[in-house]
Amino acid sequence: MDMNINMNVTQHPLFSIDTEAHLKKAASHTFGSPSHYPVELVRAALRRGAQEVDIHIMRDRIQVRDNGSGLDVAAVETLTCLMDPARASAVKEAAVQTLQTREGMGLLAIFAPNPEEILVENVSESSPGKNRVHFRKDRFKRSESCSLTTGTLITLVTKQRDYAREKRVLQAFCQSVPRDIRLNNTPIGGQPLLPHPMASMKLSPSKYASGGQIGIPQTGTLCHLRLLDQAIPWHHFTLPPQRGFIFDAAVEYTGEITNNFITHLLRYVLRLYRWLCRQYASASPHQQTRIEELLFTHCRSTGDVFLVHQFSPFKGHNSPYSLNLRQLMQKAASGSLYAVPGRKESLHYNTAGKTVLSLTREQADLLVNHLDLPVHFLSPIRRRTNRLHHFCYTLAKIFRRFILKLLPTSQKPLKAAQLSSAEQLFLRTINRYLSSHPDIFSSSWVQAAMVASRWPFPSIPLKIPKRGEKEKTSLQWFLIRRDHHLVRKAVRAVQRDPGNVEIFVPLLIR
Repeated sequence: MDMNINMNVTQHPLFSIDTEAHLKKAASHTFGSPSHYPVELVRAALRRGAQEVDIHIMRDRIQVRDNGSGLDVAAVETLTCLMDPARASAVKEAAVQTLQTREGMGLLAIFAPNPEEILVENVSESSPGKNRVHFRKDRFKRSESCSLTTGTLITLVTKQRDYAREKRVLQAFCQSVPRDIRLNNTPIGGQPLLPHPMASMKLSPSKYASGGQIGIPQTGTLCHLRLLDQAIPWHHFTLPPQRGFIFDAAVEYTGEITNNFITHLLRYVLRLYRWLCRQYASASPHQQTRIEELLFTHCRSTGDVFLVHQFSPFKGHNSPYSLNLRQLMQKAASGSLYAVPGRKESLHYNTAGKTVLSLTREQADLLVNHLDLPVHFLSPIRRRTNRLHHFCYTLAKIFRRFILKLLPTSQKPLKAAQLSSAEQLFLRTINRYLSSHPDIFSSSWVQAAMVASRWPFPSIPLKIPKRGEKEKTSLQWFLIRRDHHLVRKAVRAVQRDPGNVEIFVPLLIR
């Protein structure tokens, strides 16, 4: 956004008055460049109550049409006085002074583009009637009729201008206007006034301003404040820090920046900061760091600890609890506070039953350097490492893993859905064979199943009762390892011929 003051406006030969001098005297006007005049036409339309503004910017002309209440009689008479070549220079001087304070076309909108032709068609609601004012090549004509039914249509014909920059300036300045603004049939406006703020608040209309918004960005300056005229930047003031709150605040405001005006703004900033205190506990770690930055900066600038009392940012070491500043002051009154550097949980400290805080650099700076609290920082414990002990421990861990891998573990039978059709056929064939040969395991309560295991043997040995022992009547599982090469070969053989089961069952049992 180009906000540099540029008062070098070329005097149009139509007027004998000193345009540049009047622009410098117009203290209530601040223009970025001569390409700013389309914005002034839009601003004037919005002040007349327009809900729709249609702008067309072309190489040789610009047209602005709105559906507002139209120019009043006094504004039309002022424009007529300026355009009529027969009027005296002194009369035109007075008309310029009037135009600076009225809701007309705007002073820059007339002089900056050096128009070759000006056409104003207007339907006024304040005084019934239509007006048409036309100036071209030193010829002036005014009539009481026009082609409009409502609003105003302003056409400026000029070729000596940067129409591409006019479009860019118009889009930049009118992007936050909450009205139907169209530039060459393309909608502009409706964008947020403060993009991506961490917190924001609207300002209510008052005697100081018609509204605005205040917000805190995710990074950068601590506070952004925007007071706009019709949501379009007008004045641009940069305020220094005020009572520890507003930092590099940009205020677009048409009135005078007084102490009462700043006090009015600070009330909203205080409400916003209080809201941040209430949101601290539920905020993310990144947002918590940002809130601490804001509130600690205010405390350091003013010495006011009221806001820091409102939330609990001081965490305990190896503890889920946090303390606020008032609790710390109470502990400091009874003795020294003990703390360790935050975000260094890998270090070990000898706390000896003390209440120890885990403080960040910013928290420690606030407590020690600005609030003068007696904080004693503990030193970490240095532990001697025994390399031989570490080597033996690593070797024992590797050996333990190797033994556990060799020892058989209890296996859970695979379900039918986990087996292929050939494997299911293989199990059914083996179970039929075992039920017809109960002498194999000396028990008829044996059921074959598969497990996912890679072991040198094809099956898990089944405990067979010795002579004289009572036969078990509960179901026992004969577990076959599906990934063993002999089992895979048996599955393929039984799939070709179920009779091959007689060959593989003795091999699997061994």
